[in-house]
Amino acid sequence: MSSNFLSLERFGLRIGDFKPTPSAPSIHLFETLQRIDEFSNKDVEMQGPLSEELTILVLDTNILLEFLQVIQAFVSEVEEQGLPVLLVIPGVVIYELDGQKNREGLSWFARRASTWLLKKVKERRSVKGQALDETCKPSRNWKKRDLDDEFGSQRSNDSLIIDCCKYFLHLRQRRTFLCSKDKLLTVEAESESVLTISPDRDTFCSRDIAQGLFGFEASRFKFSGYHPTYQNSSVQLIQAPTPESNHDDDGMDVDDDDFSVSRSRVLYPSHALDLLHLQVIEYFTGLLLELVARIAGPEVQSFGDPVSSHAPAFSRKSFTTWGALECFDYLGTKKRLPRTSPQVDVFMTRPYEGVGARRGQDWSRRDWEAVLKGLGEIGDQWQEGSIRESISALELHISRVFAMPMRPTGL
Repeated sequence: MSSNFLSLERFGLRIGDFKPTPSAPSIHLFETLQRIDEFSNKDVEMQGPLSEELTILVLDTNILLEFLQVIQAFVSEVEEQGLPVLLVIPGVVIYELDGQKNREGLSWFARRASTWLLKKVKERRSVKGQALDETCKPSRNWKKRDLDDEFGSQRSNDSLIIDCCKYFLHLRQRRTFLCSKDKLLTVEAESESVLTISPDRDTFCSRDIAQGLFGFEASRFKFSGYHPTYQNSSVQLIQAPTPESNHDDDGMDVDDDDFSVSRSRVLYPSHALDLLHLQVIEYFTGLLLELVARIAGPEVQSFGDPVSSHAPAFSRKSFTTWGALECFDYLGTKKRLPRTSPQVDVFMTRPYEGVGARRGQDWSRRDWEAVLKGLGEIGDQWQEGSIRESISALELHISRVFAMPMRPTGL
């Protein structure tokens, strides 16, 4: 494997061209981003003719770091409804995610974004990375340095994002939008006839993106409203904002009875520990699934096939439906897993969806630390460095949340 995820030698690049390098504590993040880059350039199918109805949405780095959950919801809803929307991740954004690996507080969000991007790019559905030749540059290679380029500078990176937008707008002749929180970048994009979408309030949501893309036509489709998410902000940690009105995901009024309120608090919590807990479950479950796929190899295809009723529960489920519990059960058949209190599999189950499962705020700090210790030992057992690296990125946020003056738990 090349030591440079932009693979300079393969693409005839020279000294001075675009070339980030990895740092020792972040090998997994670096390798994940390298794989995204490689899939983007092998993705021949998505580089073919684009549908005339297709709308392109180009994402800036700050959107992936701050609003990943919003993007995840939007992509899921686009795919469920079969809408002609393609999200494009500029190559320089992949580079910028790599640049967050050693920034305090941002490494956790960069890892979550990169892991999700790799999964979606591999699916070849509604998310793709920018290929080398998807550029307006005369060299037909966005990584090639022009005479006036200063790779790594913010202005140069912004120019590369706009170049990506202009390629799809002018050369592919498709409706193209840029989604960014950077006001200067959006002004520059608008000057190049690229339409923009910017989070202009704390309650930015999937529905806002849809309205930006489709205007009044967005009301014909189903897009979710705002739900709090854990972010790298002390304001968010102390008190997450609440929706301005009591609506469900379809924009319909709902009754404010005890059942609907308690159910909403479980599905869409606002307490920082609950929000962080859900991110931990989602992210580490993804890493565990990758670990199982690596260990089981072709065997994963047989999970879910008709077997004896006495067979392990995990083997009776399709691998695509597995959660953390099934992963732990499978790994436990191969090696003795560390014993923790609370049990790792219970902590890694969504609130109230299993015996003993509860919200993030209902676990003590000692519980959180014990579970992370157990996860780290599992990663070490299987030499899965991604788990150990990610725990280090997460520990800062756990310490920060428990050190904050929180509003009373139970809300």
